[in-house]
Amino acid sequence: MPSKILRKSAFGAIALLSAGSLSVAPALAQETRALTENPALIRGCRQLNRATEVFDNSTLGPIANRLGTLQAGTQVSLTGATSPGRAQVFLRSGILSSAQPVGWINASVLTACGGTPPVTTKACFRADREMVVRSSPTAGSSAVAGYNIGDTVIASANPPTQQTATDGRRWMQVTIYNGSTGWIARTGANGLGNNITPITCP
Repeated sequence: MPSKILRKSAFGAIALLSAGSLSVAPALAQETRALTENPALIRGCRQLNRATEVFDNSTLGPIANRLGTLQAGTQVSLTGATSPGRAQVFLRSGILSSAQPVGWINASVLTACGGTPPVTTKACFRADREMVVRSSPTAGSSAVAGYNIGDTVIASANPPTQQTATDGRRWMQVTIYNGSTGWIARTGANGLGNNITPITCP
């Protein structure tokens, strides 16, 4: 059965579109990811290989759209809706949230169900842009280190220690090369964008 093309409405609902209507602009400017539905994936069981944040949209942001965090080893069911690098899921126990029963996660955290939950001691990320590591979670604090694009970023704790600044920027505490800690801006102002992507720790 062919996959169906999906598009979000301004209210977060998902609507089916015919192939001829794909030129319609997304309802929200930041939602530019293509969504598809694969019926073969619906209700498929998957297990998380590390702790991950769950959002109500496939862009995985801003922070105001975060539903919560699921721990490593949690089993989820697929809805069949996917986006490049993203999957829409719901808890197999059915209690992800009383108000929002489904959510979007980074698809790289998904593995087959039935395995032994991994022992995760670190939370790792890939730097998607050059970033300055600062002494405190503010843009005006002193620089203590830096990351180049593609560098592995290791959070100081798992789940990561995070703070949201007055401008809405989300900061995460990281462990740097000398074993000390610092802070990076995980998002831009107002929680928009993502400067890092979760990865399996090396």
